[in-house]
Amino acid sequence: MKKNRFSDKSWYPMTVAICIGVLFYFLLMHLDVVWAVIKNIAYFVYPVIAGAIIAYLINPLMRLFENKLFRKIKSTKLKRVLALIISVIIVYSFITVIFVMLIPQLYESALSLYNNRESYMASLSEWIEEKGAGSLLSKYYDGKNFKSGNILESVVSYLSDNGGSIVSGISKVGGHIGAWVIGIVFSVYFLAEKDKISNFLLRIIRACQKNTEKSDHFIMHLKKIDAILTRYLIFSIIDSIIIGSLTAIVMLIAGMQYTGLVSVIVGVTNLIPTFGPLIGAGIGGLILLFVNPLHALIFLIFALVLQTFDGWVLKPKLFGDSFGISGLWILISIIVGGRIIGVLGIILAIPAVAIADYLINDVYLPYRKIKNTAEEQSENGAEEQ
Repeated sequence: MKKNRFSDKSWYPMTVAICIGVLFYFLLMHLDVVWAVIKNIAYFVYPVIAGAIIAYLINPLMRLFENKLFRKIKSTKLKRVLALIISVIIVYSFITVIFVMLIPQLYESALSLYNNRESYMASLSEWIEEKGAGSLLSKYYDGKNFKSGNILESVVSYLSDNGGSIVSGISKVGGHIGAWVIGIVFSVYFLAEKDKISNFLLRIIRACQKNTEKSDHFIMHLKKIDAILTRYLIFSIIDSIIIGSLTAIVMLIAGMQYTGLVSVIVGVTNLIPTFGPLIGAGIGGLILLFVNPLHALIFLIFALVLQTFDGWVLKPKLFGDSFGISGLWILISIIVGGRIIGVLGIILAIPAVAIADYLINDVYLPYRKIKNTAEEQSENGAEEQ
């Protein structure tokens, strides 16, 4: 390999450091422009990214079938095809069944909630009158009934002030749904060609790093990061399904209304670390408050017990040993991730911090220790001479 003729010059390291510092400063000063460019690029490749994420989530199930169910089949290609077909059928059949079961119930719940809004308001008014909490809601409550005109006025005012953003948000949601539908097709191709994709990436890594030992170490670290991320995402989904199912069972036993709607909200928001359970409990409790305040109170108490069980029993059983991350760093990562890329950033906050913790403690610090030891030995050898 041809050596850089300037690398031995005394001014070269300082010049490179200054150039990197100037570039970093420029990026920080124009972070909004850089982020806009990244978002525009991501917009065009979003279906591909969605397909890669779907394939990434299905791949552990596919590997399980390949290594366990079809391990006696000698043909690797046949194993791959069978595992792919069964994995895709199981996953998408499960999703389809869930949607077929829930969408009609969600629609009926929302329609019933709207049609019975007056009686729910009356029941809530009676409950507020009994508890003497009318002064807290004096803007909307006249001491006997809710001032529906004030509520309607507030709703209309909000819609008129935020109409553009609401329409824009709906169109974005539609675009995301379309991208994920196309991503389903891409995911099948990614899973079918995963060996070729993996080999291609490995060749790029080894081409960038000629030292075989270093490239092998880099690949080993990538596999560790992959294990952390896969484990977190898969078990988070399982945990949310269990929490949503337990919520539905208890609500059915207690005879509560809107079981499907509330349990889906609780299950989905449970994917969000730290704040998710509070959000789910708050929305579910608010919905039940209009129907039956006593049910809302029971639900909130149950949600508290359920989240205690989830945090102390279920999550440790699913995830095994803790990631060993400080609660402060998790909170910071959730806030920063949410500010940068929204809900996805909040969901990925914990694995991102876990990966960063692994890179610092298991990669960078051992490397620095070895390098410092080698430098000390070199300096001691030079002094002895």
